[in-house]
Amino acid sequence: MKKFLSVVLALTMLLSMTACGGKKTEETQAPALSVSGTMEELLNKTIEERPVEFMGGVIPVDLTDSSEDGLWVLKNYTGLDSAEKITEAAAYEPMMGSMAFSMVLVRVTEGTDSKAVAQSMKSGIDTRKWICVEADDLKVAGFGDVVMLIMLNSDSGMTAQSFVDAFAKVAGFDPAFVI
Repeated sequence: MKKFLSVVLALTMLLSMTACGGKKTEETQAPALSVSGTMEELLNKTIEERPVEFMGGVIPVDLTDSSEDGLWVLKNYTGLDSAEKITEAAAYEPMMGSMAFSMVLVRVTEGTDSKAVAQSMKSGIDTRKWICVEADDLKVAGFGDVVMLIMLNSDSGMTAQSFVDAFAKVAGFDPAFVI
């Protein structure tokens, strides 16, 4: 019985040593999360998840228009000076009236740092683009390959965070960052 117990203890010790041994596993980078759907579809789903009390609509942004007007539209909606780091963009804004509300989604190109794009969007966007009203609640969030910019006037009774939360439900995961 003592021999049997000694053998069991020796095997246990041997197994514990090999388990803690220097076997190195190859580290793999987790694949980047991707949100499926077009920017237009995702904006509409977000508005279904977090309804607004005004008539609004989705505005696709033509990233191929490099004319002065096209670059102005890109800057006006996304805050970006060029479309070189994004493959798709769309905005959801009120159809009429002076209301400070803009929700924008962009899909970044593969291999692009989405947080750097988000920082450029935040620093480049004009929160007074409506002239007579101003957005005072601004958030930019990263969801895998999609960056969301939401800005609005807090007097509206809405919060930018409520739209970030709604998009998280649509995307199926929490944002990697919110700035």
